[in-house]
Amino acid sequence: MNIQPPPSNGEPLTDPDRQLVERAREATDTAFDPAYFDGAHMVGAAVRTDDGDVFTGVSQPAGVGRASVCAEPSALSAARIAGADGFAASAAVRHPLPDEDRDFEVVSACGVCRELFCDYDGSCAVIFPTTEGLRKAPVKSLLPTRHW
Repeated sequence: MNIQPPPSNGEPLTDPDRQLVERAREATDTAFDPAYFDGAHMVGAAVRTDDGDVFTGVSQPAGVGRASVCAEPSALSAARIAGADGFAASAAVRHPLPDEDRDFEVVSACGVCRELFCDYDGSCAVIFPTTEGLRKAPVKSLLPTRHW
């Protein structure tokens, strides 16, 4: 088995990647409701297929935390419903709460979402924040000990 270490800084974003981040921001901005579950739908995600199509989704909160769903599976589901196969990139953006003095921020996919994307397309790039700005890396490189 050839296990690769995770990238230290990833790769720079392209214009389509920056557009993907904007689509994720738009999704969370549209769905955000500060009165619903204390600001639920705080995260929006966008996935770009190998064909260049973009699908969005938002996180789905639940009264029972375990039943909550991240934004990335919502976007992936929208893509799969449309018959998409092969994913080039994914981005997730968190909406600030009304009492927070900050902007929208890109958030890295959690481990569960990384596993999910790896199941569908391990070469899908995940966009994530670093101290040097936004970068991207293939999701399989962010799961260096995955062996199935």
